[in-house]
Amino acid sequence: MLTRFIHSVHVSVKTLVISKYGASGDYPPCTNLAYENSISDGADILDCPVQMSQDGIPFCLRSIDLIESTNVAQTIFSNRSKTIPIKSGSGIFAFDLAWEDIKNLTRKSNSPILFIRVIYIEDL
Repeated sequence: MLTRFIHSVHVSVKTLVISKYGASGDYPPCTNLAYENSISDGADILDCPVQMSQDGIPFCLRSIDLIESTNVAQTIFSNRSKTIPIKSGSGIFAFDLAWEDIKNLTRKSNSPILFIRVIYIEDL
């Protein structure tokens, strides 16, 4: 019988935790809060998609199109919308705004429930 030749083997494996956009289930993706929470939750690696501002400042944001992840369309920059060859449709792009303008935009959450939570926290 084959079972008498099988020995019990215990192997300890360290799981590698990679956090995409930080703790984006708790906070808006690619924000300091999301990354800090992800680290405190035990993440080993942070996935930080890097974008570049007009003045050459690198920063983490999930899309080069600021409309997808910020409130830029509801700001004075809403008239900066344009199309580029690598993206279908129009957008307001990180490389068209200075870092001083980008850092003051409000980040969107992936979840409408979390957006309400974020507004609540910011209003405190």
